[in-house]
Amino acid sequence: MKFIKAIALAAAAALSAGVLSSCSNDSLRPHDPLPAMKTLFIYAGYRYETTDAKYVEYSDEDLQKLKDIGVTEVCIAYGTPVVSYTPEGATEPQMIVTEEDVNNMSPELLGPDKTESDISNLKTIYAERARGLDSGLTIESYADFALELMERLIALDPEIKIWYSFPDISIPILSQMYIEPFLQYYEMMKSGTGEEIWNNNIQGFYWCREDIPTGSYDNFDTENLVDFDNEMVKAMKACADAVHDDGKLTFWCPYYRPTASVGMPIGFIANLTDIFDYVILQPNHVFNDGLENNIEIIKESTLQNSVLNQSMVAYGGEKKSSTMVGPEIEMQAEDFNGTNGEEILSRYQDYVDAYSDMVGEYPMAFYCGSRPSLMDDRVLGFLEDLLSGSAE
Repeated sequence: MKFIKAIALAAAAALSAGVLSSCSNDSLRPHDPLPAMKTLFIYAGYRYETTDAKYVEYSDEDLQKLKDIGVTEVCIAYGTPVVSYTPEGATEPQMIVTEEDVNNMSPELLGPDKTESDISNLKTIYAERARGLDSGLTIESYADFALELMERLIALDPEIKIWYSFPDISIPILSQMYIEPFLQYYEMMKSGTGEEIWNNNIQGFYWCREDIPTGSYDNFDTENLVDFDNEMVKAMKACADAVHDDGKLTFWCPYYRPTASVGMPIGFIANLTDIFDYVILQPNHVFNDGLENNIEIIKESTLQNSVLNQSMVAYGGEKKSSTMVGPEIEMQAEDFNGTNGEEILSRYQDYVDAYSDMVGEYPMAFYCGSRPSLMDDRVLGFLEDLLSGSAE
């Protein structure tokens, strides 16, 4: 599938100028409560940060099975960051962030309390990462993967609701350098979808990055309720503004920990801004020991519609946003079928006990891994039970 790049580039440039000139005192955009999303992540394209590996593709039979068990809403997601794009006026892709960009970055990006040693260490880390990036991971290829899968989904179910995804970011401290490529990609997705499907089936866009780098990696100013003076949040907001300007929605699904470095940035974004219409919290309980408390914290966060800390207190104080908060239910066949399968199944049951009666009443997402995991008979059965309201 090919695109008319000149149109997309011109529109992206106009959007970029508009979103970057915003000078509001906050990032609130009040709206009425939204429907309880229940989206299933399905993965497409490259994986393992290389063009040498791809996700196993879904067959039409697979997609029909998903429809048959009650899947009515999906998010077409990516599992690896984008690396290059073709700028306006260029004919060949170029790296979004180069080693030179890393070495030239300002110490101001880290905030006022960081030292020359801090910036030197960070440059070393990210310069090495920049050198190892696969330039074949282009914005254009990501758009092609998603649009191809969208067309097949629509052919099987003309009523299905679809979320597109912004790709992940390789060098988070330089996230603002991704804004222009991401807005160009946004216009590609919009023009490549077609007006009828865009209006009737496309819900909005998912932000792939699952955390907010803070601490030694970036600043997070809790007094700045526009973008927290954080490079990643600035990119989030720029992209979300473009989506919202078209009347579409945004959602984010960060991994949750009740800590100052992880939970606090998530909580401030969800509770005090409307950058995202939905914030769905990953418990990660199935995948990691010691996170059983996340199940209850996230359940209570959902009931209170506010991201809470370990003490069940809302981050940032009283919630001011219209963002809707919910849980992610996680399952993966390779874990159920592995040597610790019984323990993992017991942990999965904790999700069922806490969240199964919330499906359809509160916003929720389902992570079942890549195609071989999702199409596993046991995972399909669990998912069908959740969607039908028969999970016990």
